Amino acid sequence: MKRVGIILTLCVLLLITSCTAPEVLPQDVACRIYFLNVGQGDCTLIRTQHGDVLIDSGPESAQEELCLRLEQLGVVELVLAVFTHPDEDHIGGADGVLAQIKTKEVWLPDVEADNESARRMESAIQKSGAHRRTVTVGDSLQLGELFISVFSPLTTAADASSNDSSIVLKATFGTVGMMFMGDAGVQVEELLLQNYGKAHFRASLYKVGHHGSTTSNSTAWLEAVRPEYAVISSSIDNAYGHPHGEVVLSLEEMGAQVLRTAMMGEIVFECDGTELYLLNEIKEKA
Repeated sequence: MKRVGIILTLCVLLLITSCTAPEVLPQDVACRIYFLNVGQGDCTLIRTQHGDVLIDSGPESAQEELCLRLEQLGVVELVLAVFTHPDEDHIGGADGVLAQIKTKEVWLPDVEADNESARRMESAIQKSGAHRRTVTVGDSLQLGELFISVFSPLTTAADASSNDSSIVLKATFGTVGMMFMGDAGVQVEELLLQNYGKAHFRASLYKVGHHGSTTSNSTAWLEAVRPEYAVISSSIDNAYGHPHGEVVLSLEEMGAQVLRTAMMGEIVFECDGTELYLLNEIKEKA
């Protein structure tokens, strides 16, 4: 009987281990994009067979849950961590992530921030040994089929608000474009269109600027992007009223499928280089 008990215990331990094994990226998946549920904040993980990229890290209140989720996903190294601008809802979890996960390079905008989250982040960058890079327009990274290019900050550090200092990125995997705006506002959108023309910003996937606020997401900008999918990261019943109804309506009228972390939790896509596939089971709106 004692031997039977030992065998049963081993079986239970094996079952527990199998249930908690890291969700590594399958070899037959070229790219997977996770919009992680961090409440009122932003955090996106792009995984490829050539490495992982993190864009923002949510608020401090979600740091423990974020670090656990990254561990569950089997993220042990980041080729790049981008912190779009030094507001707490975008960098609050940065110190926890950098302490847990080896990170090769960190991208930051050229803007000073005097807040506790920024101080913790800067300290964590130094301790991590990651290369700290203040990005400028035109900076880029190639990671297999994934190409990331920087289009903003366009305004100077002296005259930019924290939001308008946001790093604006376009990530392209194969022929599929993905726009990431941080909290860049309408003024930045206007400058982007003036400097580059709208053709540069057409994208299948749009991380909606400033959590769906009307201080971003002008009609001209949305018409330039014209996404198939628009993801809004925010908490339910947040104090800011995000997302604003006008933005959601504009996106829907353009044919975009609007997805919200507040209603769906984590939102996941796969990309094969030519098509984008939503992995979530779509539920009826509450």
